[in-house]
Amino acid sequence: MSRTGAVSVRHSDFSNNAPPPPDQDETCPVCKTTRYFNRDMEFRINPECYHRMCKTCVERIFKDGPNQCPYAGCHKTLRLRGFKTAFFADLGVEREVDIRRRVAAVFNKVEEDFETLEDYNEYLEMVECLTIDIVSGTEEAKRKAEAQLSEWEAKHKADIERNRRLARESDEARQRRLAAEAEEARQRRMDEHKAEMEEKANAKRFREEMLDSLQSAEDGRANEAMNKILLKKRGQTKRDGALGAAGGAGGLSIRGLRDKKGPAHHIVDDKPYDPYGGVRLTTQRVDLAPEKVISVLERVGRDNKDKDRVQGRRIQSRRVPLASTLRGIFWLGRVCRRGEARKKRCYRGYGRKDGR
Repeated sequence: MSRTGAVSVRHSDFSNNAPPPPDQDETCPVCKTTRYFNRDMEFRINPECYHRMCKTCVERIFKDGPNQCPYAGCHKTLRLRGFKTAFFADLGVEREVDIRRRVAAVFNKVEEDFETLEDYNEYLEMVECLTIDIVSGTEEAKRKAEAQLSEWEAKHKADIERNRRLARESDEARQRRLAAEAEEARQRRMDEHKAEMEEKANAKRFREEMLDSLQSAEDGRANEAMNKILLKKRGQTKRDGALGAAGGAGGLSIRGLRDKKGPAHHIVDDKPYDPYGGVRLTTQRVDLAPEKVISVLERVGRDNKDKDRVQGRRIQSRRVPLASTLRGIFWLGRVCRRGEARKKRCYRGYGRKDGR
């Protein structure tokens, strides 16, 4: 078996999600170069077939233009610009991620594009089923899914471009909002630092004014000078608080609230509250359908009825003797209990006479 044939057997099936063995990870399947001889060896894959080969083989085979994949049995034409470095060690996972990215680029609607949440969930279910068919479906399911994907892309091309533009604008708006929030946070920290320095300076100035007032005050008027300084400080504090509240009110923003399109998602019921949830426990008349007679089973039913009739007669015939037997047992028990009671009374009376 040739080298390319062995490679085709190893890499042609993506149903096995296990990563390749360590020796295969370190060896190029095309030129058989190992990392022992080339420490800078890099592996590349092409999304057309996901066959691994080293960077040297990619440049050597596809440098002059499109060429066929060197794997045996793979007849796909590859181009140099289509090769990339695999992000995942498991090529099956790499393939599924690429397919999901390609499907998401076509089905790029968001929740705001639907009137109800149920419609949006049905849309997501349809997209997921189509993705699963492309990833792990049969050949016929893959062809149908690819045809549906191409048809949707051709039919909703304008909507797809509009959603892409809105997504880019939303990303740019988010970046601008994050930058504005960072700038506001930086400005707020600077204002807090400035306010802290001013507060320290005011405290120092207040202490100096208090000492100067006490030093220059006349005898017996120290309390009056202290009250004037305290009133002045209180007024300054109220003025600073009012200015801070007025400046902070302008930057108020509420995020996360958005207007829903279409009708309301729930229906308001103005009827009285029913603890039973609409279930009625009253007796209702039911009209029974006429009995259907089947000629084939008519004889069997007649035989069963005869058997039931005979069984009923047997039970009826056994019921009377059984009742009589139970009655006799009950009567015998009463007689026995009466006899025991009579004996006890006799013994009790005999004892009294003997003792006397």
